[in-house]
Amino acid sequence: MSRDDRLPATTGRAIVVAAAVGTIALAVFEPTVVAGALLGIGFAATVELFDGSYWRVAVAAALLPPLSLAGVAVVGLSGTPVPALLVIVGALTAGTASGGVVGHPTPSVLLRTGAAALCGAVAAGGAALLAIGSGSAGGLRPLLASAMWIAGDGAIGLAVAIGAACVAVVGALFLVPPAAVTVPTGRSSYRTNRIAIATGIAVLTVLALVVLSALTVLSWYVPALESIVDSAVVRGPIAAVTIAAVAVAGFAAVVRGSWVQSEGRRNAVVAFVVGSILGVGLSFAGTVAAGVETSLAVLGFGATAVVLGGVWLGAWLYEGRLLADDTMVPHPVTALAAVLGVGAVVVGTSADVATLDLETVRAGTATLVATAAALFAYDVGRYGRTLTREVGLEADRRAQLVRLGWSGAVAAVGVPVAAVGLVGATVLAPTLSIPATAGVVAAVIAVVGGAWLLVG
Repeated sequence: MSRDDRLPATTGRAIVVAAAVGTIALAVFEPTVVAGALLGIGFAATVELFDGSYWRVAVAAALLPPLSLAGVAVVGLSGTPVPALLVIVGALTAGTASGGVVGHPTPSVLLRTGAAALCGAVAAGGAALLAIGSGSAGGLRPLLASAMWIAGDGAIGLAVAIGAACVAVVGALFLVPPAAVTVPTGRSSYRTNRIAIATGIAVLTVLALVVLSALTVLSWYVPALESIVDSAVVRGPIAAVTIAAVAVAGFAAVVRGSWVQSEGRRNAVVAFVVGSILGVGLSFAGTVAAGVETSLAVLGFGATAVVLGGVWLGAWLYEGRLLADDTMVPHPVTALAAVLGVGAVVVGTSADVATLDLETVRAGTATLVATAAALFAYDVGRYGRTLTREVGLEADRRAQLVRLGWSGAVAAVGVPVAAVGLVGATVLAPTLSIPATAGVVAAVIAVVGGAWLLVG
């Protein structure tokens, strides 16, 4: 993007403070908002890591799946819809607050974030399928043991396993890009050696099948030889080689496809794939070590795959709008104000206003403070964007403090007045006639309009 969406430092810090105040207010009503805010901070920091070297990209890609899984767990443990919504509000508030200082993410960061999220979604889906298979087999160890006999029992099963291992190894050999193992000047010799290796593997496979046939015939006369055919010592290495070759072939196919479709000089696909697999693998190992039930693991990783898929879609759409220089894309501060407003509405609508008790006071306070923080962030963010456009990021700090003090004073006075009005309306509950009601509405509109002119 050509336009600069950053805000002056003083204004940006004020918006971060407003986000913190709004989050604390919501946390007074629902403490799990704090967990959502921590997840949002972690996600924002992870996105920033994508704007760096391949090592940082790999670390960021490895952090996305555990953060998403933790978010799914926190939302799931919230129980009722209101706490779950407020956890999401807390995460979005913390995530968008960073935009008060840095503005929109760059298209390259969004591209990398989306690619890493897509890789993580595929890996999380695979982890969910692995959890399903583990539950069906009675555990992870029985599942791994059954993988040795997936080709079948007896000599025929062993022959199929040997043939599958040969095909997997040769496929991986031809799918690995030459640049991964040689320099450009050695490409022709690499191709010759690759064909020779593939031919040697095929010859060894044929010899192994011939030996297997001989052992099968001899086992008719020497029954002890039959145990060699169905031995785990034989089947285990073959299964391990097949699984490793399939994994290498899949990884090579993804890398090759990404490099063919890429138009730039830099491609972080290896960092995406390695980081995502590492992040999902460690998360899966953690769930197994913690003794999490299979059904919960399936649900958790399945939901994580959906969340990461949503992150990929959102990043893709966001990047497209930024590249098109779409002025309809809201500034992160505007999104922050909207999220805080949603949180205030959720808290306000969940409170029982029929009785004036401590719970009602907590809900009212959270609603009013979150609303004031949202309005403050929106007003100050608009002022900061105007200041950046007309003066620049080096705008005078004192001028910013004056405007921040004025907006803060309006919000600080408005909250107690609104609180007193809410208490009075709850206690007195007056019944007005139609003309009186019209007069009250007109007065409120006049007050709001006058405040808007003063603040604006």
